[in-house]
Amino acid sequence: MTEQFIIIILLIALGYLLKRINFIKSADSQVLSTLVLNVTLPSLVIVNLNSANLDLSFSILPIMMLIYGILAKVIMVALFRKYDNHVKGSVGMMAASLNIGLFAYPLVETIWPKNGMIYFGMADIGGAIIMFGVTYFVGSYYSEGSDQFNFKFLGKKLISSVPLVTYIVMFILNMANIHLPKASIDFFTIISKANMPLSMILLGIMLSFRIEKQFLPIAVKYLIVHYGLGCIAGLLVHFFLPTSDDMIKTTLLITWLLPVGVAIIPYSIQFKYKTLPLVGMVTNISIVISIIIIYIYQAIFV
Repeated sequence: MTEQFIIIILLIALGYLLKRINFIKSADSQVLSTLVLNVTLPSLVIVNLNSANLDLSFSILPIMMLIYGILAKVIMVALFRKYDNHVKGSVGMMAASLNIGLFAYPLVETIWPKNGMIYFGMADIGGAIIMFGVTYFVGSYYSEGSDQFNFKFLGKKLISSVPLVTYIVMFILNMANIHLPKASIDFFTIISKANMPLSMILLGIMLSFRIEKQFLPIAVKYLIVHYGLGCIAGLLVHFFLPTSDDMIKTTLLITWLLPVGVAIIPYSIQFKYKTLPLVGMVTNISIVISIIIIYIYQAIFV
């Protein structure tokens, strides 16, 4: 497994190097992101869920994601209540808005190749509702004090999320005992093999190590709370969640320790937050921290 992680780190480093030497521009990441999220990742979901053994007990994952997401945002905003609305809105948006699609899936595919995608995919359903629903509401509320939530936006985002829709469709087909023919699965298998390397190169392209000194104390405080809450919630789930499936507990713990989702950056731009440098800095630092945490976890427990 250490070998696999070295390959992952090298792929991220390759993406960062290609950006630094201007072989690939930061703006080009949009094309790569579209390819990963709309082609290779859905193909991986189709391959994994076509013949997986699923049951309704997996529904606990999106439910727990929703509960944690709401509580984490409330706690985070409360801890930063002395700051202005743009800071409170930024930390409220970032809290529990996790990078599952680009960051987690390639690592999960490597660490738990047999069934990891099934569990994390179910968690991603709850995560998507938090990201496109609750997070958007928090950002809108603190931008100008508006408390109007755009349900049309939420519906459009959920429907336009190709990985999420693919997962829901494949879950329904699986529960109905309907499976795709072997020829189509062979086709999607070939495409899915590109997901891990492309995702990791994309992360490298998106990485930036620029430190904004004026926001550094806030960033440090946020990161401590971000990972502290994840650890505490993960431990509570480990000891008290009434399920005999240890992989459900592992999925929740790892998911809550993932980096901040990159969708927070366009939200910050849309709502004209003055704290955009803070969001960018935290997003990048959290990627590095989460890689270290997951590497240590798999080295000890997997």
